Amino acid sequence: MTLRYLLVAAILQLATGWAQACLFTRNVQPERWYDWASALFSGEVTKVEQDRQKSLDIITVRVVETFKGPAGDIATVQIPTRLRAACGLDLPAVGAQVLVALNPGNDSAW
Repeated sequence: MTLRYLLVAAILQLATGWAQACLFTRNVQPERWYDWASALFSGEVTKVEQDRQKSLDIITVRVVETFKGPAGDIATVQIPTRLRAACGLDLPAVGAQVLVALNPGNDSAW
């Protein structure tokens, strides 16, 4: 079974800007994700939400495989709605397979 991974930049340091966040998401090689992340895992999206008050898109992921960092069962990851839209990326659907990366600066990507 082939896993389909969606990569989306999320909550990167303000200094990097949205344009760089989009470039990181679209152009980064897999080994750079591994280097950047303190936790890297794949999983299945079990829930997709939007917090309109905070302008956040939120996904809940059931962890299937951990590549780096502590193992876990469930992860909740959020991205500013404007950043996702500016990058031209769609929210993953429930059931989608995603790769999730988290770094020590509390930045995340899916």
